[in-house]
Amino acid sequence: MNAKVQAVPAAPIPRVSLTWLLVAQALVVLPFALHVPVSIMILWLGCTVWRVQAFRMRVRLPGTWVKSGLLVGTAGGVYLARGSLVGLDAGAALLVAAFVLKMLEMNNRRDARVLIFLGFFCVAVGYLFEDNLLWALFSLLPVSALLAALIGLQHKDLAGRSVDTLKLAFKLMAQALPLMLLLFLFFPRLDPLWSLPQPSNKGVTGLSDNMAPGDMAELSKSPALVFRASFEGPIPARNQLYWRGLTLEQFDGRRWSQSARAQTVQIAQWEKRGEPLAYSV
Repeated sequence: MNAKVQAVPAAPIPRVSLTWLLVAQALVVLPFALHVPVSIMILWLGCTVWRVQAFRMRVRLPGTWVKSGLLVGTAGGVYLARGSLVGLDAGAALLVAAFVLKMLEMNNRRDARVLIFLGFFCVAVGYLFEDNLLWALFSLLPVSALLAALIGLQHKDLAGRSVDTLKLAFKLMAQALPLMLLLFLFFPRLDPLWSLPQPSNKGVTGLSDNMAPGDMAELSKSPALVFRASFEGPIPARNQLYWRGLTLEQFDGRRWSQSARAQTVQIAQWEKRGEPLAYSV
């Protein structure tokens, strides 16, 4: 006797979870507005409107070809804006784009869980750009919305009550607060297992009018051309060539800079020694 195996239909996404996911996505994406290309923000607005209209049964969710085209177009836009698909800025932009596009691909509870945990990861990536107290407090808002969406998926009794899911999310975060403080105070700061290539702010050629220790770490190793000098006449021997740079004599505990006396325009008093030498730099 042959038995037919019927596929169990995927459980639909509760309305409360979709609502909190849309709120969480706005709270996650908006802080990245200064760090990702404008095209990502336009993509987010378009995907949000599309998802809301699909929930209201006015349009269908995009097919495979449309989603593939959006993915390729987004990657191309990031490459044009950042010049690469590797690195902190490009990687963050691609992650936010994936978080946005996943909203259009979400069809069942499993997809919703993937989107929620992707949102948690995006919040953590935000600390690579902002590490101040204000951002730490603000990040509690998207985390709360993501938790509320997850509770709406898992807790059937709260599936139709948006406020109650948010209250439970706040309660869970309050219970985790003591453990978070203990880990923050006593857990050792370990070096990361990997790192992303980041744009370097170290000097390559030339000197700035203020410098901190480490700014010249790679200056002497660079083969880049510093400047060109043209002489009117024969070129002196190398042991007679000398150019003086800035004198940084004021230190504030972190950076060296010129003193106020050195910045004032003073008429140089020179004592002529030897034959004059005319050149341009």
